[in-house]
Amino acid sequence: MTEKPDQTRLKSRKPIKNKSAIRIPISLHFYAVEIVVIILVVFIINIYIQSIVKNYIENECNSRLDIAVNSTQNFADAFTSQISASDERTEANIRAYLTNTIVTSADLSNQASIALYTFDEDTGKYLVLWPTAYYSTSYANNANNVIGQVIEKEGYKTLNQTQTLDIDGNIIYYRTLKFELVTTVVEDDINPDGTPIDPITHSTNINGKNIDLDNYYLCIYINSRSYYSFMASMTLALVQAALLAIVIAGILSIMMTYPLIFSTQKLSKFAKRIAKGDLKPVRGHIVSKELSELGDVMNQMAYKLEESDIEQKTFFQNASHELRTPLMSIQGYAEGLKYGVFESEKDRENAINVIIDETGRLSGLVENLLSISKMDMSRSGNYEVKKQNLDVTKICDTIIDKVRGNFIHSDKSIINDISIKNTYIYGNENDLIRCLENIFSNCLRYCNNAVTFKCYSDKTGNKVVFEISDDGPGIAQEVQEHLFERFSKGSDGKHGIGLALAKAIAEEHDGSINAYNKDEGGACFEITIPVIKHREQLSKMNNDSTN
Repeated sequence: MTEKPDQTRLKSRKPIKNKSAIRIPISLHFYAVEIVVIILVVFIINIYIQSIVKNYIENECNSRLDIAVNSTQNFADAFTSQISASDERTEANIRAYLTNTIVTSADLSNQASIALYTFDEDTGKYLVLWPTAYYSTSYANNANNVIGQVIEKEGYKTLNQTQTLDIDGNIIYYRTLKFELVTTVVEDDINPDGTPIDPITHSTNINGKNIDLDNYYLCIYINSRSYYSFMASMTLALVQAALLAIVIAGILSIMMTYPLIFSTQKLSKFAKRIAKGDLKPVRGHIVSKELSELGDVMNQMAYKLEESDIEQKTFFQNASHELRTPLMSIQGYAEGLKYGVFESEKDRENAINVIIDETGRLSGLVENLLSISKMDMSRSGNYEVKKQNLDVTKICDTIIDKVRGNFIHSDKSIINDISIKNTYIYGNENDLIRCLENIFSNCLRYCNNAVTFKCYSDKTGNKVVFEISDDGPGIAQEVQEHLFERFSKGSDGKHGIGLALAKAIAEEHDGSINAYNKDEGGACFEITIPVIKHREQLSKMNNDSTN
């Protein structure tokens, strides 16, 4: 036994659970986003701060060096000029004088560190004259280290320009000034005690070698370690702030996502209840606007499902009742024929006619039930009604031929007024014929003498109107509100499916159906279907129907 297509489709749509091994809570998603944002912000701020601080350090060091260099002008004048005539013109006295000048130059010493040294380019030997170990051992060692790096990189050759050194990771900004000593001391100068004054030789002995001391250099330098230490402290503070922000972000993520998680779990439980058939609406406050809207939609869905469930149960109950009635008649008359209850030929003929009539009624009911079920499936997307281009005039001729026999048999007349030509609609011919036939059947049942059938275009020319009216008593007030509902019947109604099916078919064709009582008496039904106007649309729909 093969499965039906609908059963196969239903199995293919069977819900399955997500088999993903990793399921991350929504709070962690928020937390991860916040961490990434914090890290990016800290990284960008750190780069920005470092760029600003580095420019500031460079500008600040240059500014301080400028002040220090400007303050050496008087010092340079005193250093390069001859000491005024006195009896103390020894080299030691000159150096003492120079040292005193350096020490007493507040602007120079406050703005930058200084080192006075001599250097012999021939031997590559240098001597730091200031600072000395007597003044400060650490200061003297630092100065010797700086001067050694300056001489090694030949920085002494570039005068009056800021240069940099990297000593043990510390950036040193420095400038070099050169001074040349000029003296007029002569050999026959005599001290006050009568002894001759030795001429200044401007040389000294370093490691057993005599070094020319005529060229004096002044190195003015600034160690930027304190600035970079401050920048490192700022970076550390920024990292600490980022870590604190991450902790706070974690707490806030939990606080902010808890209502969202709670609402999601609430809706999830509601969905599980719907799956089990419990259609009670979800109640309570839902924080998120989107989830609140989802809750409202799910409540509407539950209401529609409950309404559909009630309609379905009512449909089956009414269908069972409507099917049982003709079946009981058929069974009763068939058993009567079997057991010879009807003795005369006329009674047997009447019984057979009843069986035939009830069979036809039963067949029509089943056919209508199948059609309306097909419309329901089409509306839910589980069935596609086959459609094509239809000539409206041909449909009118077909329906008239189909119902003419019933009118003749009932001794009623049908009045036709077809005022439309060369007009096409897109639809299913059998369904449209059934829709019109059900309306004709209803009007024929209640009319006194005749039923009028009109077909015309509306005022806009975009729709075709099929108008079917009778000259009967009209639609009762208590019936009119529920006229197109399933199993809603008037006083002489059969099974209450025909008009409901007519409405379903009209809506399937993007149309509508309307019923009202005419002023002169009788009921009138109007079925409106959209028109195909352009050849391009006709061609496209022809291609679709062919494919």
